[in-house]
Amino acid sequence: MLEQSNPGTVTKIETDSENRFSYGFMSLGASIAGLNEVIRTVIAIDDTLLKAKTRGVLLVMVCKDGNEMTYPLAFGFEISECNESWTWFLSQLRNVIVDPKRVMIISDRHTGIIGGMVEIFPDVTSGFCAYHLAQNLRKCASNGMM
Repeated sequence: MLEQSNPGTVTKIETDSENRFSYGFMSLGASIAGLNEVIRTVIAIDDTLLKAKTRGVLLVMVCKDGNEMTYPLAFGFEISECNESWTWFLSQLRNVIVDPKRVMIISDRHTGIIGGMVEIFPDVTSGFCAYHLAQNLRKCASNGMM
């Protein structure tokens, strides 16, 4: 239904062997067109835990537009954060990016993202988010690991 009312929109749902929800992906057609035509091609990837009755993880990919505003590119939903889910999500994102060589992806240091980047986006420049690096350094310093 979303794809019918929003041309160019990409949605995908993956289920397990018992037909239960595993992963979901959504990228609106306007967001895809903007990324591939006019939006800055630095993509930030992050996730957050969903704490409602139905728990899970929300994956978010955003860019900045010309007015320095957050530009949503894609959303993912999963039951739990794991390496396989990140690889699946990144493969869905790969399908909506016309020219991945002109994209840079910034993320935290989650092993699932790093592994997925190596497998799905080997030709894309990637980097780590300075905020997450600072948080990790603070945590290491407070634990006496530095």
